[in-house]
Amino acid sequence: MMSLFAIGEIPFKNVYLHGMVLDKHGKKMSKSKGNGIDPIDVINKFGTDAVRLSLIIGNTPGNDMRISEEKIASFRNFANKLWNISRFIITNYELEITNYEFNNNNLTIADKWILTKLNNIIKEITKDLDNYNFSQAGEKLKEFTWNNFADWYLEVSKFEDNKKEKNKILIYILENLLKLWHPFMPFVTEAIWQTMAKNKLLMIEKWPKSNTNFQFSINNVDNFEIIKNIIIAIRNARSENRINPSQKIKAIIYGGDKEELLETNSDLIKNLRTGISELEIKKNGDKQKDAIHIRINNIEIYLIVERDEKKEKIRIEKEIKNLKKLIENQKKKLSNENFIKKAPQNIVKKEQEKLKLLEEECKKIK
Repeated sequence: MMSLFAIGEIPFKNVYLHGMVLDKHGKKMSKSKGNGIDPIDVINKFGTDAVRLSLIIGNTPGNDMRISEEKIASFRNFANKLWNISRFIITNYELEITNYEFNNNNLTIADKWILTKLNNIIKEITKDLDNYNFSQAGEKLKEFTWNNFADWYLEVSKFEDNKKEKNKILIYILENLLKLWHPFMPFVTEAIWQTMAKNKLLMIEKWPKSNTNFQFSINNVDNFEIIKNIIIAIRNARSENRINPSQKIKAIIYGGDKEELLETNSDLIKNLRTGISELEIKKNGDKQKDAIHIRINNIEIYLIVERDEKKEKIRIEKEIKNLKKLIENQKKKLSNENFIKKAPQNIVKKEQEKLKLLEEECKKIK
């Protein structure tokens, strides 16, 4: 009304509503309770970008949201992750690139996978921001940055040989990532942008657009997902079977019609934290006795581990004994009538689920 009265204009047409900001227990912040968080204090402690992210991501318009120093600290860690990713690329790769035309014949399935993912994330983030889905946009961008780019593609780039194309791809992705993150994290992204010796401010750069040159067939994307799933399955099998991270193992893979794909990407399977020292890839073959067996679709994986059976038996028996003790304690707690009557229903349910998980784990180890 003041704007209409003073200058005859409506000050804004769109309003983004958010609920009340509560403490980590879902209680209203107040001076008398002493449970408030001073924005200036946490900005000084964790950085402005971390505070911004903690208020944007995980916040549904109109709903109340919980905030805590732990949540802000986790986004500080993410801001550090983005900084470290950027510094790695800036330090190790040539930045002066003006031509982003890639030779598709030189691109690996990992290159095509990440460029397709980037194309998709640009489209999705643009649509989400246009529709005021800020939290959803932030979640998707965080997943792409941390998981797809940092944990996978950046690791892959260290082992693949096409350095010239990798150089262009990494700089291209980093530039677009900084533009996409800038509305969420203006300070750290601008600082990184300036370390790339850019003459213009990031805040006046054009918003990214998906690149029509990166329309690769779905097979290229699916093929990298197959390699990814094999690597994850091997890592999980090692963890589940308590294989020491430093222990090297032999793997035999029967790839069926994916034999050539697996052969081409055997270096990735061996080097991306699977601990494989010897790898055999065949179309098919006999079942391997005394080996850890994994099946992914029609691909058979056998992990051959040298073990001291006597020591292994002692370790497993000790683990079963510990689990039985935990199960017994859990059963005592759940048989206590006072606990069942007085504890909130959600706490009782959690304890029941905990017992079920312990019993399943014990059965699995047996």
